[in-house]
Amino acid sequence: AHEILVNPRSGGMGPSDYGLGVELLEGKPAEEIERRQTSERNNGRLAMVAIMGLMVQDGMFGMTPVELLKGGGWWGESVDYLIKDIPICSGVAGCATRRGLTARRAVVYSDPFPKLPDEPEQKMSEALPYLKAPPQLEGWVGNKGFDPLSVTDALPVYLTREAELKHGRVCMLATVGWIATDLGIHFPGEMFQNVSTLQAHDAMVKAGMMQPFLAFIGCLELYGGFLLLQGLSEELPREAGDFYLRTLMPSDKAGADTMKLKELENGRLAMMAFSGIATAGALTGKGWPFL
Repeated sequence: AHEILVNPRSGGMGPSDYGLGVELLEGKPAEEIERRQTSERNNGRLAMVAIMGLMVQDGMFGMTPVELLKGGGWWGESVDYLIKDIPICSGVAGCATRRGLTARRAVVYSDPFPKLPDEPEQKMSEALPYLKAPPQLEGWVGNKGFDPLSVTDALPVYLTREAELKHGRVCMLATVGWIATDLGIHFPGEMFQNVSTLQAHDAMVKAGMMQPFLAFIGCLELYGGFLLLQGLSEELPREAGDFYLRTLMPSDKAGADTMKLKELENGRLAMMAFSGIATAGALTGKGWPFL
């Protein structure tokens, strides 16, 4: 590993040439090679500055970039008090006198990683103990504090939970359907026979069956989209993912939360399972169990 990763390759372009991506430079004129190498160095320099800025911002303010923008705007808090007594800035548009168009006020802390004055104590994530748990996930069934990309800083948790439940339900059905089809369980009709799951899409397109399938799914999506918008705007007393099919749902809150947790965790497992099944089927070209 030392010879491959540390020592430059023999006959290379210099001490930083490890032979990775050199095929992209073969046959290129010298000017183009110099341009590409310059682009790589410039992007590397920019990335070094960017990561240092992100680390300082996170350490000083304890917020993700999205949270910081939502709280203080693009330019931060007003610093009018710094220029209010400068005569040239009295009524001159060239001075930063309007709130929201000024630089963020600099604050010097003795602690390099301080808490903001009104910042509540934040728990660490259960799923990723080295990250803070997103406070907006508190109270949601199945919350593990898992949001490493800060998606719920930019989108309502209601919307992300709706998407998670939909993907989980689809993958639970897809996993069962894939295995059942590969084990020989098919719809009646000649067109559905002797077709593996991998072949099913192309076979149904050829047979002209995809249009009815798409129309049926489209109707379900329209209904689901209507419920989502009504619930998101609070015009309808609806929880995320609720389609009012509550035959098996317990009437008490504790029992209902238990059922919701089971559905959520089985859906998360099914998303991982379906990804593995689809990958194994595509790589081996065989039906389940891909032996």
